[in-house]
Amino acid sequence: MLAAGALFAACGLLPARSGPVGIDAAPADRGPPATLRQIFETFDDPADVAPLRFYAGNTQSWVERWRMLQGAQQQIDVSYFLLHEDVFGRAFLGHLLERARAGVSVRILLDAYGTPMSREIAGNDYLEELAATPGVTVRSYRPLWRRWTEGLLTMRPSAIMASEHDKILVVDRVRSLIGGRNIAAEYFEEPAADNRAFRDADLRIDSPRIAEALTYAFERQFDSEDAVPAIDWDPGSERREELLLAFDAMDRWLRGIEPPQPSTGQSWMRELRSHPRLYGALLTPEPAPVHGETRILDSHARRSAADDPITDAVLRLVQTAGHEVFLQTPYVVLTEPGVRALEEAAARGVAITIVTNSPVSSDNALSQAFFLEQWPEIMARVPTLRLFVAGSRHNLHTKSITFDGVLAMVGTYNLDPVSMGLNSEVMAVTWSRELASLVEAPARTLIASGAPQMFEYRVQRDGEGRAMRDDSGEVMIAFGPRNHCTPEQWTALAAYWAVLKAARTFAGFSPIL
Repeated sequence: MLAAGALFAACGLLPARSGPVGIDAAPADRGPPATLRQIFETFDDPADVAPLRFYAGNTQSWVERWRMLQGAQQQIDVSYFLLHEDVFGRAFLGHLLERARAGVSVRILLDAYGTPMSREIAGNDYLEELAATPGVTVRSYRPLWRRWTEGLLTMRPSAIMASEHDKILVVDRVRSLIGGRNIAAEYFEEPAADNRAFRDADLRIDSPRIAEALTYAFERQFDSEDAVPAIDWDPGSERREELLLAFDAMDRWLRGIEPPQPSTGQSWMRELRSHPRLYGALLTPEPAPVHGETRILDSHARRSAADDPITDAVLRLVQTAGHEVFLQTPYVVLTEPGVRALEEAAARGVAITIVTNSPVSSDNALSQAFFLEQWPEIMARVPTLRLFVAGSRHNLHTKSITFDGVLAMVGTYNLDPVSMGLNSEVMAVTWSRELASLVEAPARTLIASGAPQMFEYRVQRDGEGRAMRDDSGEVMIAFGPRNHCTPEQWTALAAYWAVLKAARTFAGFSPIL
């Protein structure tokens, strides 16, 4: 069996190089240490001091999307990994259709792997309805038949997996919204009302310069040969009125106006009424903006791990952090350069906090299995690390990092090899204490609430703070998943975890990739 790092490299999920420039150099070769500010100023896109609005609440995030579409006068660019045919997906598409009928140019890009409605060989009536509307262009990123053909011909799983993972909304080349949310009910239901609801974050940026950078990121995917136009395979199908009805019903509900009673077959209309928190939500004022110098980092979709400016930036910022790194990520699957960067930061006295999912809340069994193998070793090597996991079913889907309470990254990038090596990802990087505080606040509130909302994983340490190991060399756990989960709660990941454990036992590879 291959070592884990070699296996992932063979699949195209890890860089062929050992890390960004400077990661593997001896300390004497690195020159004088840089500062966070100096690293921030090396990022290619010019900074703009822009008004910023941070959205942690799910209802608030949906309302903000509605406001942005409502205000569009000239152009809307939309890119999402996932868009469901529930009440939110239908209403969103209906709003785009309504804006197109008002003369607004609309471009839509949906990933074929993530979005079921863009997978179908026979097409999808909703997308085709939009594609047949003047002024609207709809494209599917890497249809499944193309992925599997390429994967079989090249024998590289990465050819199947590489996806358009951006979540971009740009309106009139001025107002932009990025973050972790897709268009589906789980992203906009409130956690207090539904166990399926995710916890996530979005950032609105009002800046023509930032909108230009995000439009460029959008067009890198939209104009690529991998983006296939939607074709109307069934010209007789009419879904236009249904989409417009979904738009009108959602618009009324958000304004606090009772929509018409649902007719037979309109299950999504009944679904709308199951979201009382949305009723009248459009009448609430927007939050006051904060301001900060902002840049955009964009990693385009790849079949191999080359050209990943976001991972390079994260590692360089970790290397220069002075006192704290605070990470929120759904998935933690670290490579050796990443662990080494955290290890070096810990040696400088930098406090490191990671907030992520547990077997109870995760939606990805494979990544969770790797996490369960990795986390004790990571903590053993990074003594200043505190690791917090969700104790409820609510998936922690926020993708953000703050450095020293002054630099904040918000966007779509996960701390795993798929984001590092394959998917398109986009992150806003902002120099602002106010924004950094807003980004950290939801997770810090959960941490303060303690169990059962949040648990802290810990390893046993001796009197000098060193991780203790048993006779077989395994890190000894003080509190971990077995202390708050039952076997029934990790059935889906049990097989993956068993394979990883067997590989460690019989092949002797390290869980750190």
